[in-house]
Amino acid sequence: MPFATSTPAKKHGTSDDSRVSIELDETAEHENMLSAEGGDNCTQTTSITLDDAETEESDITSTASWLISIHSSISSFFLDKSSMLKKVFVAVVVALCFAYFAASIVFHIIDFCPERRDITPLVAVTCVGLFLGVMTFMSSHFGHDIQQKVLVPVHTVIRRHWNFLKWVVVVVPLAGIVAIIIGTVYNHPRNLLSLAGLATFFLLLFIFSAHPTRVNWRPVIGGFILQFYFAALILKWEMGYNMFRFMGEEARKFLAFTDIGSRFVFGDKFTDHIFVMQVLPVVMFFSCVITMLYHLGIMQAIIGKIALVMRCTLGTTAAESLCAAGNIFVGQTEAPIMIRPFLSLMTKSELHAVMVGGFATIAGGVLAAYIKFGIPAEHLLCASVMNAPCSLAVSKLLYPETEKSKISNVNAVVKTKGKYSNLLEAAAAGASQSIALVANIAANLIAFIALLAFANAVIAWLGGFVCLPDLSFEKICHYLLMPLVYLMGVRWEDAGQVAELIAVKTFLNEFVAYEKLSVFIKARNECNLDYHIFSIGIMLGGLGPMAPDRTRDMAHVVVRALFGGVIVCLITACTSGLLVPEASLDLEACMSAMRNETLTSQVFQDNVTDVTLGLTTINIGAFA
Repeated sequence: MPFATSTPAKKHGTSDDSRVSIELDETAEHENMLSAEGGDNCTQTTSITLDDAETEESDITSTASWLISIHSSISSFFLDKSSMLKKVFVAVVVALCFAYFAASIVFHIIDFCPERRDITPLVAVTCVGLFLGVMTFMSSHFGHDIQQKVLVPVHTVIRRHWNFLKWVVVVVPLAGIVAIIIGTVYNHPRNLLSLAGLATFFLLLFIFSAHPTRVNWRPVIGGFILQFYFAALILKWEMGYNMFRFMGEEARKFLAFTDIGSRFVFGDKFTDHIFVMQVLPVVMFFSCVITMLYHLGIMQAIIGKIALVMRCTLGTTAAESLCAAGNIFVGQTEAPIMIRPFLSLMTKSELHAVMVGGFATIAGGVLAAYIKFGIPAEHLLCASVMNAPCSLAVSKLLYPETEKSKISNVNAVVKTKGKYSNLLEAAAAGASQSIALVANIAANLIAFIALLAFANAVIAWLGGFVCLPDLSFEKICHYLLMPLVYLMGVRWEDAGQVAELIAVKTFLNEFVAYEKLSVFIKARNECNLDYHIFSIGIMLGGLGPMAPDRTRDMAHVVVRALFGGVIVCLITACTSGLLVPEASLDLEACMSAMRNETLTSQVFQDNVTDVTLGLTTINIGAFA
């Protein structure tokens, strides 16, 4: 339909520049149609002016300017007073925390709440938080003065008299160790047998050392001394024992929150598949939490504090020290997540130390499963605590440091910043990054448990020609490892069975080993075995995705690290054998007690129906 527009010409410098007049003339094309409608040529003219729109726009602009002015004023206030506001916020939070703590104590004393709870965890968390808060305040406000007026003079005095003090530092702890051993073996002379085991394992470590002439004896001697005093603290002092038991229970409760997510994804039957639906999800949850802590800077602070203690005692680097400490509560696949950004920078000796620590400790994700088999949780936790410093000592003796560490500077570790924009992104990224880790672990399990089953079938086939159809790798280890087990302090009549358990735990299934352990081992032997049954995992399958460029170096040291993990646990067994007295329970009493356990062998058969296809953590998978 034709239309015409008419626009007045612009007159520069006049008010007509802001006005536009539009006329639309609408004319019918067909006269017949207009005649039929009984009308003349129709013309419709519409005029629209924008004066009202201009006024509205002006009002909006004025309102926006007012809001921007207010926003700028508020922003300037917060920027100028940020320091004061931060102090006020911290003061309010601290006051609220103390008020809550005081109210909790009062309610606990007067028994006000209908459901009475154990207040020990709250007291422990408050004490730790108060200690960290005081240390942070002192460091930020008086750190320079303390360093210049206290630490520097003390360091100067120590260096001036170091030739004398170094002997004091070595002789005094060794004298304490001798005194504790004498006090223990006076009434239990048979415990001295474990001392022969210690000497044997030290000799083996030195013989198989990669660079025996380059050994730095400070971390070696310091690690063994720390291990012994940890053992004495836990096994000879009731308060220390209860403290570590409490810490282990809290760590187990924290990891147990993974079951809520597993139940939602897999359903209520997820407990029927312990490894796939309970252990592997723990890796995902832990990876998510660690990434969040890295984003908040908490992990960097922890690394700095642990590195300070380790450097003063053992002289080890920050990252390897943190990994060794983390292995106390988490497994060999979770602990390296804490130092994921530094794995690619580590020397071979440091990678070796990380692997030895993983092989020598108990996986946190399966701690609850072990407890279900009747193994005391305190024994499992104490084993990991004792193994942490010993793993560093053994690793530095078995593979001494020959390179210059790139992360020995604590500040380089602490100042590492997160790469995520907010905490939610960090949590999502941490969970996603664990997918490759979990997939590698599962793939290695499937492949290498099948290879091990095939190897046992070949051994049995060969044994059948010499009237030994039941021959297997475990039975061979039964006889080969008996002397070593005897040196650990296990009685000879039980040594064969314990040796077979070591083989089962090492090359097949830790669940099988712990179930067997709960049935026939005497109380003292059970305690010893808890300290030396080492946690075997898919080491390369776990570390590989976190540092793909170091896979070749990891494969180069993983066999030696496996041997080191074995020796660490055997040394820990000997140490516990020195300090743990002979139990009065005999084998029959132990078996009778175990028959009353909630978890019977039938339940075990329901969960692990076949030894060769059970839930395992084969370490040979690390060689893939």
